[in-house]
Amino acid sequence: MRYEVYKDKQEFFYKYRQHFRGVLLISIFFSQLAHATQYTTSYNCKTAKTETEKAVCQDAQLAKMDRQVSHDYNQLTNRMEKEGNYHQSLNNVTTTQSKWKEETLQCKGDVFCLTDAYGKRLAELNYCYRSDKAIAVAGVADCTPLDRVDYHFIQKSEGMMYDFYVPGAFGTNVETGENLGPRYKKDKITGEKIQKAIGNSGVTVGEGVDLGQQTIAGLRRYMEIEQKKYGKPDDVDIEYIIDTAKPFIGKKKNNAISALNDYYISRNKKYPQLSKSEATFISEAVRHGYAEDTSVLFDKNAQHKMSFWKMPMSVQTVLTDMKYHSYVSSVSHYLYQADWLGAAKELENLAVGRYAKYKSRFLARAQMLRDAINYHYLPSQGDPCAPAKVPLAYNENPVLQRVLRYLDWA
Repeated sequence: MRYEVYKDKQEFFYKYRQHFRGVLLISIFFSQLAHATQYTTSYNCKTAKTETEKAVCQDAQLAKMDRQVSHDYNQLTNRMEKEGNYHQSLNNVTTTQSKWKEETLQCKGDVFCLTDAYGKRLAELNYCYRSDKAIAVAGVADCTPLDRVDYHFIQKSEGMMYDFYVPGAFGTNVETGENLGPRYKKDKITGEKIQKAIGNSGVTVGEGVDLGQQTIAGLRRYMEIEQKKYGKPDDVDIEYIIDTAKPFIGKKKNNAISALNDYYISRNKKYPQLSKSEATFISEAVRHGYAEDTSVLFDKNAQHKMSFWKMPMSVQTVLTDMKYHSYVSSVSHYLYQADWLGAAKELENLAVGRYAKYKSRFLARAQMLRDAINYHYLPSQGDPCAPAKVPLAYNENPVLQRVLRYLDWA
C-alpha cells in the first residue's frame, strides 16, 4: 500500500484503518478457530471436565501422546492377559496406570507438566516386562511390606456398573454399566415369578461395591482415606456419593430389591447411578479399604506371626477377593495355618460342590495359589517369609573341635 496514490493524508489513513480492521477481524477469527480446535484423544473431548482433559484436547502433540498411551496400554495389558502368566507384571501396569492418571490431574492443565508425564508413561509402557516364572527365578521372595493385591483380578470378577442393581435380581450390561431392569425366576414352591438376589447381596454399584455390607461411617472412612492417600478427582463429591447410597446402606436380599424398585417408581423410572469418575473412585476406595480390613484380620488370626503385607501377591489377592465374595471359613483356616496347597485343594473341592455356581471364581483363586507354589513364591506349607534357620554352632564346641581335628575334618 503506497502513500502517493491517495489525494491526501486523511484519505490514506481512512482507507488504511478500514484495511487494518478487516485484517484484524480475520486474524481474530482464525485465532479463535485455532483455540476452539479439539484434537482426537482416547476420550470424548465434548465431555471433558477437568483442566487436564481440556488441555490435552486443545494441544495436537498432547492429543497424539494421549492416543499413543491408550494404544500401548491396551495392547500391553491385552497381551499379558492372553499369555496368562504375567499376573505380577499386569498388576503393576494397571496399578501404575491409575496412579499416573491421578498425577496428570495434578498438572492442572499445564502443558509442560503434561508433556513430561505422558513422556514418562510411554517409556514405562515400553519396558521389557517379565513373566511370573521369570520373576520367580530371578531372585528370592520379596518380603518387603507392600500392597501386592492384584486388583485387576478382582475387577474382572466384579465388572463395572454405573447404575445401582442387586446381583441376580436385575439384568445388567457390564459394558455400558446399565441396569436392564428386573430379572425374574419361578418360585419352586408357589410357581410365581419372583426377583431373587444372589446369596446375601444388597444394592451394588461400581466394581462390586455392595452397599448392603456397608455402613455410612465405614463407607465415608474408606473414601476419605482414599482421598488422603491417592487423591480425588475434582468432579467427585464424597458427600454426594454418600447421599446417593444412603437409602440402600445395610439393606440385603428382599429389602434391597424392594428399596431399589421403590426408588425406580418414585424417580420417573430411573435407577440411581454414579458417573464414571464417581464409580471408579468409590470402587478404588472400597478395594483399598477391604485390603486393609483383610490385613488386620489375617495378622490377628495367622499362625507363625505372619504379616499380610509381606505375603506374595497370590495370598493377598485371594484373601481380599474373599472379602468381596464368599469368605469361606474352611479356606481361610488353611490360609491362616499357612497351608497354601491345602487352601488350593479346598477351593477346588468347593468349586464342584457347595459353591458350584461360583466355580470359575473359586478355581481362579485356587490356580493363583498353585501358580505361586509352582513358581516358588510359596512353599506348599509354611511362612514364605520365615527367616532362614541358623545352623547349630557345633564349631564353637571345643571338645567337638578337637575330635574333628583328630579326624582331619576341621
